[in-house]
Amino acid sequence: AQPDLLHAGFVRPGRRPPFQQFVGFGLFFVCVFVAHPLVGQQQVPLAVIKPKPNAKWIVQRQVKGLFQNELELVEAICKPNREQSQKLLDIAESQWRNKTRREMSKRLQQHVYGAVDFDGLVERTIQQWVSEILTAEQSAAYEAELADRMKFRKNALITQILVWLQSKLQLSGEQQDQIEEVLRAKWKDRWFRSIEATFDNETLLPELNRSWLDSILTDAQRNALAIRTPQARAEPAPQEYISYPLDKRFRISGLESSDSILLDANDERGDP
Repeated sequence: AQPDLLHAGFVRPGRRPPFQQFVGFGLFFVCVFVAHPLVGQQQVPLAVIKPKPNAKWIVQRQVKGLFQNELELVEAICKPNREQSQKLLDIAESQWRNKTRREMSKRLQQHVYGAVDFDGLVERTIQQWVSEILTAEQSAAYEAELADRMKFRKNALITQILVWLQSKLQLSGEQQDQIEEVLRAKWKDRWFRSIEATFDNETLLPELNRSWLDSILTDAQRNALAIRTPQARAEPAPQEYISYPLDKRFRISGLESSDSILLDANDERGDP
């Protein structure tokens, strides 16, 4: 038997006029689409686009990281007391940006190849502050540390030059010994500060007078050495450099720089 839809309440008696039916269905669909604008459409999630890192912020954070690292080394080597530590922290916080502004700006220029000497710049700046704030004995300990670093860097750079020459010229063992002897005899400390510096727009040859090698190399090797292979421009700052937040204060010996010194650090929140 068919169910009594009228008495069950599912069907009302009578019939609406066609116009009222049309209006009723129209209002129904309008309400549905207003409430659900994407009904019947596949919702595609928007791609998350990460902003490109600001090269200026990267350089500034890494230079500040070098200062923080060097201050910690001074703490370990020179053993400053709390008063000396506070003076070092305050002078570093108030002056680090001005001391390095020119080099940081130079590093971002398009024609600069390799890395600007941030390592040496930080060391020379800290060296000056140490001589002004610490005792003569403490300052001498830091000077000895810098001398040891330069000795190891000298060996590292000479090794890099020999490796490059070997790969380019296929040197014999005797030639390598002779070239190493020349490099050590002609060595100048200004040749090297940062181990990633690129010279000659191609090689790690700092002010190397190629005539020094004429009596050592064969004709074919001298011709090969004269061929230049320009390198692509390096990134503004290597990612493996030490980094330190611009909105974080320098810290050593359980102390940090004075609150009265403004950090002036906008970091990712704006252009410093």
